[in-house]
Amino acid sequence: MRAAGWVALALVAAGATSSVARAQSPLDRTARLQGQFSLAGHITVAVGVPGERVGQPVLRSWTFVPSCPVGPCQTLLLARRRAAGTDRLALNLVAADRYSGTGSFYAPLRCRRHVQRAGELVVFTVTAQITNATLDSSGVPVATQIHATYSNRLRINRTRCVAAPRRDAAVYDGSIAVP
Repeated sequence: MRAAGWVALALVAAGATSSVARAQSPLDRTARLQGQFSLAGHITVAVGVPGERVGQPVLRSWTFVPSCPVGPCQTLLLARRRAAGTDRLALNLVAADRYSGTGSFYAPLRCRRHVQRAGELVVFTVTAQITNATLDSSGVPVATQIHATYSNRLRINRTRCVAAPRRDAAVYDGSIAVP
């Protein structure tokens, strides 16, 4: 067995939720993503972002609202809570079991001796992939587990001051909490 195969096998045996170790079910590809998901993850990139460090564990709650009455939708609305508010963004179906979208929010930035509440515009990308699904009481496949990523590669300084580049990213795995 090749090294990658052994690594994947070890991850499965250890109960890890790496995308390498996941086996896809036919239900995952036709499942509807909706409801509130509790996500546990860790920060993978933290450059200049106050209070964040690589490897730091994070807990999140994301709510998915489909735009169509049945089945997997071409577009979902994602509401994700953060410390300073809630982001709402549209996610588009990019593969049979994966959604992706881009959003933005404002973050505080210090300029001279003053903190400007909307000092920088943070542009981010979110992806969500269905990793497990089950049939609901009416026989419709619904997502029960997801793997998600958050990535911020661009922050636009809106102040007169020169600011060092900042960015962050995280990966998450989680299960449905409220259908």
